[in-house]
Amino acid sequence: MIVLWKISSRAFWSSFGAAIFATSVLSAHAAASVRVLVDQVGYEPQATKVALVEGAKGDPAPGNFALINVDSGKTVLEGPLHSAGEVYDWRGMVFWNADFSAWHEPGHYKVRIASQNGQVESCPFTIDTEVLERQTLSNVLYYFKGQRASGDFDQADRHLAIPDEPGKFVDAHGGWYDATGDYGIHLSHQNLTSYFNPQQVPLVAWSLLASYRALEARGDDNFTEYRRRMLDEGLYGADYLVRIKRRDGSFFESLSAPGKEKLAKDREIGNPNWRTQIKTSTTDSTEQHVDAVAPHTYEASFRAGGGIAIAALALASTMPEDGDYPRAQYLQAAKDAFSFLSQHNRELLNDGVENILDDYCVLMAATELYRATHAEEYRSAATTRAASLIARLTTMEEWHDYWRADGRTRPFFHPSDAGLPVISLLNYYKMASPEEQKNIRNAVERSLQFELTVTGEVNNPFGYARQLVRMGDGTARTAFFFPHDTEAAPWWQGEDARLSSLAAAARMAMPLFSDKPAFQAELSNYAWNQLHWILGRNPFDVSLLIGSGHGDAAYMFFRSYKYTNAPGVIVNGITASSDREDGIAFNQGFAVTGKDEDWRWTEGWLPHSAWYLYAVSLPSH
Repeated sequence: MIVLWKISSRAFWSSFGAAIFATSVLSAHAAASVRVLVDQVGYEPQATKVALVEGAKGDPAPGNFALINVDSGKTVLEGPLHSAGEVYDWRGMVFWNADFSAWHEPGHYKVRIASQNGQVESCPFTIDTEVLERQTLSNVLYYFKGQRASGDFDQADRHLAIPDEPGKFVDAHGGWYDATGDYGIHLSHQNLTSYFNPQQVPLVAWSLLASYRALEARGDDNFTEYRRRMLDEGLYGADYLVRIKRRDGSFFESLSAPGKEKLAKDREIGNPNWRTQIKTSTTDSTEQHVDAVAPHTYEASFRAGGGIAIAALALASTMPEDGDYPRAQYLQAAKDAFSFLSQHNRELLNDGVENILDDYCVLMAATELYRATHAEEYRSAATTRAASLIARLTTMEEWHDYWRADGRTRPFFHPSDAGLPVISLLNYYKMASPEEQKNIRNAVERSLQFELTVTGEVNNPFGYARQLVRMGDGTARTAFFFPHDTEAAPWWQGEDARLSSLAAAARMAMPLFSDKPAFQAELSNYAWNQLHWILGRNPFDVSLLIGSGHGDAAYMFFRSYKYTNAPGVIVNGITASSDREDGIAFNQGFAVTGKDEDWRWTEGWLPHSAWYLYAVSLPSH
């Protein structure tokens, strides 16, 4: 998805660019029509329920709002709209909010307002218990099954040459295609940036099995068939991880489908060490190779997918069924990989220096191994990494208790896994000693309070999770979106996985703070706000989860239907505008950008749906 080399076939559509309509940065003209923005799936009866009304700067304030029962046509609640103002540099937009939290009756509804141009209504939505579980989880599970590698690719992957072992081959079939336009199968990428490795295929496997456990703990018979499908899909992922486990080593990090035609005959084990570039013609590559091949070049470090792969395999070994391999083999593969990486991880790193990503990935691996084995060596490793992670909470200037990514003061910010420091600590929490639990609870509270503070430091009616970022020149600033100017440039994109990972972190933390109901309520609202954004309560009135809601994010690549997103996939999402770090943009086609960049917004990617699955599987209250 996110990998730029995977989009190598797209630029040939650029000849159609001038004829394509693009949904571009909202200007005063584009925002002239008043819109009522809601979560297009729905709201829980007891949760905070707010719609946002969007208008153009200078518009007169709309009147009251009415909550309408769609089935009866009757108004069930009326109330005043409250000004929510403008948002930073999102030019041309002003907002009002309509709070209908007082209404708890399940049903189908819409919100209606009176504007200067007449009545305006939201799309219909549902109020019901477990509304996201009922209406979205099934599609997400079908999406993962639809992403399974199959056909000629699957056949080719059964006999792939090992690049640094001439004459030797590996059966690496299985796994999930990475993204809408990428038939590669990746544990991670962005290795040369040090700080932005996303967790990809291993995260899907872990999320499916962790979500299975989360739904099992909720004890609701309605989830039994969801759990059956989660188990099947999670073990399918574990089977793949066993196959790509290198003998006496880690895991092969990437299977590539290079070339414009993405042919099965060209399938290969990919070299993870490459730099990205933007295509300027259909014959260009978006992958710049690093020529040097060292021992373990093709293998994943802890932070490049190895740690979460170990966690997924260890978790798979505790499941009630075997997959293609027996559970004992899952566990042995996890143990062997952990042993190897514990000795050789730094050799696999681009800079030879472990950072916060290694801490949380090792903590996840050690925790799941300890859960599966109760062996003291894994408990000891988890203890060490939890302490290292907690020590990374740092204060710099006006920013208190942010995560320090390096050995100095660099802030940790991440396009897809921002919640993992907290999630890794909370995953370990129940196995920790009482003293460790006290320290973890304190660290989680401090970290999440920082997230709430940064999110609320500017006018932010959507409650969008803001972040402390580091720009290319080394300066730190707070922002809504992942910056254009980082070590990863020219790569940047929408960050729906980040939002769901933070929602999951907040929901996991809530049970620890029953003695602090106000903080607990803030965490609940914070989590809901990220999910509401994904499901349509955003300035573009578009559901970023395909198949849910009325928005259209289904097509990509210059509005061609060559690559069409499937129900259950979450697309990359909304970003800063191309020309302003503090602006906002979505779905800018070639006619606007003049570049092969539409994937930044509307390409679907595994981690978005993986983190969403886990966040929604956790209890919401």
